[in-house]
Amino acid sequence: LIRHLKDSYPHLAETMPDISDLQAFYKESKKRFDEDPTFKKAAQEEVVKLQSGDEQTRMAWQLICDISRCEFKKIYDRLNVKLIERGESFYNAMIPGVLKELDEKNLTTMDDGALCVFVPNRKVPLMVRKRDGGYNYDSTDITAVRHRIFEEKADWIIYVTDLGQQDHFDLVFDTAKLLGWYTSEKRMDHVGFGVVLGEDGKRLKTRAGETVRLVDMLDSARDKARALIVAKQEESATQGKTDGQLTEIEIDHAAEVIGCAVKSL
Repeated sequence: LIRHLKDSYPHLAETMPDISDLQAFYKESKKRFDEDPTFKKAAQEEVVKLQSGDEQTRMAWQLICDISRCEFKKIYDRLNVKLIERGESFYNAMIPGVLKELDEKNLTTMDDGALCVFVPNRKVPLMVRKRDGGYNYDSTDITAVRHRIFEEKADWIIYVTDLGQQDHFDLVFDTAKLLGWYTSEKRMDHVGFGVVLGEDGKRLKTRAGETVRLVDMLDSARDKARALIVAKQEESATQGKTDGQLTEIEIDHAAEVIGCAVKSL
């Protein structure tokens, strides 16, 4: 996404790009990533630049974050969600320290150019540094565990993702045990939910942009709830039952509350 942004807006530093539909922009970049090997390599290099603190790359990344954050906030406010933001980049500066600790405890092995942790009875290793020197989800997730245990003083950490990531988190938890972080005094659980399917019954692919936007789902649930409330009131009115009829403002509020509650469940 960062490489596509730089290519689309070469004067990014001087002129603020107009990206009103970030989802469409994401689809464009994913299409290039899948079809153009040169672009794919350049995009992967941007990850390394971002993690090493390259100024121009961080500026592009920050712009994307700001656009996303603005849209997310609308939904968080609507659902009355309060959170402390901890994106992947929050842990970047902490990763080298974790890798050093892994090395000092003789838990790392170089495997085809990548730095890995091989956990007993696990089919795949935890890859904490890629061949190109960049970091990935494995690097971030094991670092996040350390921060949550030792900095945030968490006693119980719960990860809520789809069931497809169960093996990954089991590997992360086992690595934390090898490091001596995850003891009997702590608890870590992965709460998995079912795979999210589209109307065609196939798995939605977020990286391909093939998702149903949450805001659209909330709007749909609200509209359906409103239609049911109005229909119920009209039915009551035809039967001469006018007591307790809601005003338009009350109907709108009830529909929003019911719609959000249904989609939250």
